[in-house]
Amino acid sequence: MTQPSFPARPAVARRYYVVARGAAPVGYDLLDVAITVARQYGEGTDIVDTLATAYQPMVQRIVDGQPTYREFGAWPTHAAPDQNLIEAAKKGCPAIVSAFLAKGADVHARDARGATALMWAVVRRVPESVELLIAAGADLNARDRDGMTALTLARSKNLPAIAELLAAAGASA
Repeated sequence: MTQPSFPARPAVARRYYVVARGAAPVGYDLLDVAITVARQYGEGTDIVDTLATAYQPMVQRIVDGQPTYREFGAWPTHAAPDQNLIEAAKKGCPAIVSAFLAKGADVHARDARGATALMWAVVRRVPESVELLIAAGADLNARDRDGMTALTLARSKNLPAIAELLAAAGASA
């Protein structure tokens, strides 16, 4: 018996996520569609290209009705989605974190030193990213190779607002 034949699919489908305040991120394959939807959400809405190539702009924001590139450059996003979430947290841009979470990144992934995306969001001092990762179910008490948790990092860096967020969510030192 012969196997059915299916049309060839592109190796990588470009994926754009529209990230608007108060709405779940939504992914689109076509940039024009993503821009149209972002304009409907209005000013301040971000469009994240989750497959941008290294050194290229990754985020556009609707400003005066037009998409305008933000300062966040991409990395080789063909990496595993969990490493992309860690890189997103390192960038310090909640829209990028939100897009990779929506894309299915593993919130519990670790980098080579054992750090999680939550730990990087703390180090980058971005409470909104911390909140997104907590809501996505990040392990609040995960420890890196040096035994640090997100809460001990927040306290050691004198970030009381972020430490309070973590403690309120159930983190312990």
